[in-house]
Amino acid sequence: MGRLLERVVVLGAGTMGARLAAHCANHGLAVSLLDLTRARAEAGLQAARQTRPPSFFLPESSRLIQPGDFDADLAAVARADWVVEAIIEELAPKRELLARVAAQLGPDTLLTTNTSGLPIGGLGTELPAAVQPRWLGTHFFNPPRYMRLVEVIPAPHTDPAALAWLRAAIEIRLGKGVVQARDTPNFIANRIGVFALLNTLRLMGELGLGVEEVDALTGPVLGWPKSATFRTLDMIGLDTLAQVIRNSQQNLPQDERRELFQVPAYLEAMLTRSWLGDKSGQGFYKRIGDEVWALNLETLEYHPRRKVSLAYDDLRSAAHASPFVRQSLDELFRYCSARVGEITDEPEAIDQAMRWGYNWQNGPFEMQALLATGGPPRRGVGPEVRANAACSLIDLGDGIGCLEFHAKLNVMGADTVAMITETLQDRAAAFDAWVISNAADNFSAGADLLYLLALIYNKEWDDVEEAVRRFQAMSMAVKRSPRPVVVGPLGMTLGGGSELMLHAARVVAHAELYAGLVEVGVGLIPAGGGSKEMALRVGPKKAFEAIAMAKVSTSAPEARQMGLLRDGDQVIANRAGVLQAAKQAARQLADAGYEAPAPATLLAPGPSAASTLELGVYLMQEAGQISEFDHAIARRLIHVLCAGGAPAGMPVPEATLLELEREAFLGLCGEAKTQARIAHMLKTGKPLRN
Repeated sequence: MGRLLERVVVLGAGTMGARLAAHCANHGLAVSLLDLTRARAEAGLQAARQTRPPSFFLPESSRLIQPGDFDADLAAVARADWVVEAIIEELAPKRELLARVAAQLGPDTLLTTNTSGLPIGGLGTELPAAVQPRWLGTHFFNPPRYMRLVEVIPAPHTDPAALAWLRAAIEIRLGKGVVQARDTPNFIANRIGVFALLNTLRLMGELGLGVEEVDALTGPVLGWPKSATFRTLDMIGLDTLAQVIRNSQQNLPQDERRELFQVPAYLEAMLTRSWLGDKSGQGFYKRIGDEVWALNLETLEYHPRRKVSLAYDDLRSAAHASPFVRQSLDELFRYCSARVGEITDEPEAIDQAMRWGYNWQNGPFEMQALLATGGPPRRGVGPEVRANAACSLIDLGDGIGCLEFHAKLNVMGADTVAMITETLQDRAAAFDAWVISNAADNFSAGADLLYLLALIYNKEWDDVEEAVRRFQAMSMAVKRSPRPVVVGPLGMTLGGGSELMLHAARVVAHAELYAGLVEVGVGLIPAGGGSKEMALRVGPKKAFEAIAMAKVSTSAPEARQMGLLRDGDQVIANRAGVLQAAKQAARQLADAGYEAPAPATLLAPGPSAASTLELGVYLMQEAGQISEFDHAIARRLIHVLCAGGAPAGMPVPEATLLELEREAFLGLCGEAKTQARIAHMLKTGKPLRN
């Protein structure tokens, strides 16, 4: 099976099917989206276009999807590399459709059902013998663009080569984390996740805890999402929860389901009242006016949500201090250990499934190691050469060094700036090429804003200017490095993170890239070389639109449209492949005899271009779309992007643009409005608008 995945047919244009089709289109696959009628398929596609957060990287990606129906267009399955059925979660309709599809399949086409827990073997019993080797199950988590986990479930007669081909295709082309599960009820993630949930509900009743207390105890303190238990249930829908529990009742061994897998009485009562969570406007929580109220599970009456303060803030301290946390974790660990050999042979598969499918910071076995030994071993990518509190230099091998951030949110403070600058300047000959990347959820939230804002608030102007100069020097060290520097951004790449990316010899970005220059939110402009580099790269007008509006890309393709990525920069579907691809790109640049770019110049657009931009800003203020202070920020930004008013066509060196950028930044620091915004942010942690 040496062919590539190029053509996909998705059967069913409901929420999952349409979004799965969108994700395939995001990665350049030709997709046929079929349903009972073409109108239903078109409606599903239109719904996918309107989802928030967006299902598509770019609106034009939807052109790769051809809607159709099961009668007139079913012949598309003969030309497909992969056909995935994603209709209603019921055995009979799935079997009927799969039988129709099997008769049309091409000789090498793979056929899968997408299900959250129905038996794969049972669904495929009536498929022809010739199809059985190409038949298996998939479980994409919803929404498929954003959820990393895909479980693949081989059927009894699945050809191992077909399984390996599909697994590689989903990992490489669609960028997912794939875990192989056995054909057992709810597979891996939902089997463990539903147990953890229902055990939580049981223990809260035994210990007399309320909704707010449980959510405080089962969120970030355990390394689990902020939505914790009950907020998560309201988001997914209580009817969906009941369906999963009942599916477990039908399919799990009797002793296991009798002990725990039961729909609680209060949940049955809520379903009777159509309290389904967010979709119905109330569930375990309900918004009343400007307040959020919580449900008393005994009386089924709402009360103002109580704030719960904990005396501990991490897993180890919580497990030591809280009987609820200690008992729930002990029972979770025992349950997971008992499932090894049943749902999978690999404890690591359970950990991966819970990290990728439920957004747990650590899987159950990793949590157990954390409590027993102080933490799982560091998932390093190579030996550490040197390090400080916020940044490490790692030897990736093959002559490539990697600068890796590890501060909170990977903000770039003095330690990071010093490490990057000194490494590229003083240790330039230590490696043939450099990579700047990390394995965190987000590349960088930008410069250490709180430190810088504190300097500005205290009017320590010399220190502010020195900090800006050092950041600019770091950016230029990246750009001027005689050995190529490849930046591998992923996730949130804001402010200074984007400025670092802009100065790289090449960028290898994850497809889910949220990049942008957002400094105007605190009354400033990009001053780490970002304003300068955007003017050089896309011109003053487009640079102004991106910076003044604080635009943040919703994907790497959109970042390319904004000018934050160039045509030669690479986009990787699977986040796990970013570092390796960045290393390969760095090695290739070095082997090709890389030379640092010559100092750049901007041909000044002239005063008329500046006047045109300023007129647009003036009209926006007159229309009440922006404030007077926003106008003042915009004028300073225009002054930088238009080369300080230099005559049209005059070559302006980038060193001059850096000076203009720095002067504009420092000038804004002294504005009373900036001071007010900064004071508000230092006090509340939130930006002050207008």
